[in-house]
Amino acid sequence: MPTQATPDYLFIDAILLAYRLGHVRQDPVKTALLAATRAASDAITFLTAAENFGISRRSELHRFLGEYLAAPAHFRALYPGALGVRREGQPAAALLGNQRALFLVEPVLTAKQQQLFYDAFWWFVHNYEPSFFDPKRGHCIGAYATEPRDNASVLANFNNYLSRLTDHSSQRTRERYESFPADIVMAILERAFL
Repeated sequence: MPTQATPDYLFIDAILLAYRLGHVRQDPVKTALLAATRAASDAITFLTAAENFGISRRSELHRFLGEYLAAPAHFRALYPGALGVRREGQPAAALLGNQRALFLVEPVLTAKQQQLFYDAFWWFVHNYEPSFFDPKRGHCIGAYATEPRDNASVLANFNNYLSRLTDHSSQRTRERYESFPADIVMAILERAFL
């Protein structure tokens, strides 16, 4: 499960569900909500931070966030699939190559970040296969193609891969991933697939 430094699921779920219900679409709004998530320690500070980062108190989004934070268990029971929450006793699906990973993290990523995630995720998935086709070199042995291939080890390696991208030797790569919310992305994936 997520480390102590990971923002609370109360706020992450509020963003996921607000997006699925159509209250969050524009990239600046997503950025503001992630900033509020990182700044918050409780529901009141989350709503205050969201307002400080540009979410109007009179907006439909702000109203929904208030409703969600007042009754999170109610909404989680209504929309478990949209939040990545598994029903009790339901086994976790395999992460490797799972399109659901893209669906779950989409709400917290800007359009630019979504493309970065798609590229990084599918590159990682292909490198986790015993062999994959590289257009330049032909068939190659996957860089991560080692046993065991359980979700925990796959996620640990993917987390390491994202960390390397944000600390890459290439300045261009570092700059592309500089504002990428890897901690929140990993929290969502861990919850859904562990």
